[in-house]
Amino acid sequence: MIYELIFSATGRTEKVLDIFSARWTGEKIRIDLSDVNFDRGKYNFTASDVVIAASSVYEGRLPAPVAERLGRLKGNGAKAVLMTVFGNRAIDDALIEMKNVMTEAGFVPVAAVEASVQHSIMPQVAPTLPDDEDKKELAEFAQKVQDVLAVKTEFGPLSVPGNFPYKKLGGLPIKPKADRKCTACGLCAEKCPVGAIPKDNPKITDKDKCINCMRCTEICPVDARDFPQVLISAVHMVLKSKVKDRKPNKLYMAE
Repeated sequence: MIYELIFSATGRTEKVLDIFSARWTGEKIRIDLSDVNFDRGKYNFTASDVVIAASSVYEGRLPAPVAERLGRLKGNGAKAVLMTVFGNRAIDDALIEMKNVMTEAGFVPVAAVEASVQHSIMPQVAPTLPDDEDKKELAEFAQKVQDVLAVKTEFGPLSVPGNFPYKKLGGLPIKPKADRKCTACGLCAEKCPVGAIPKDNPKITDKDKCINCMRCTEICPVDARDFPQVLISAVHMVLKSKVKDRKPNKLYMAE
């Protein structure tokens, strides 16, 4: 069985996973790690399963709910392919954090992918990614992993970039909020992966819970939630030199 564990707040990671996963045949089950009511008890992995875990990267780290939800699973020796999807800057410690979390949960990491996409907070960064070149490369990565799994049953360490202790999170001091266009439909509150938007008052945001995943801004039917444009422009100016050049996709294989 092939399981796909995914955290894709804005759909960018989902695009990458869809491209990668399209090359895999067989029955697949997709598990949404962004579900605030995620129940690990529903899933029972075995050593014969392949698990593709794909997550967005925030501030060079694995999103807290992803680390927490992956850590509650029981891998039971299932082979894991790790995917970190970043907004054309860097993955920093996200990939090694995912590897450590999944190893501790009983999975066997056999390969890892880092893929660059359009930035979620600054959509002017890499707006065309993933493009045709990315699609070709990701499909090639998928085929290489499958070829190895077809002939190899025992795997050594998987070496990926990153450091421990992990990068300390700074966080943007401002969170997305609703403007006058908000109709209080409640969709953002329903879909928020950390429950940061009260269902009884979806016009506000709990700043302590919000991780700036940008799902609320992406799915709002009237475009009522966002950061102030002046803030987005300021962040872009600070990071401009780090995000201007296209970052490569990379594949790592276990020994």
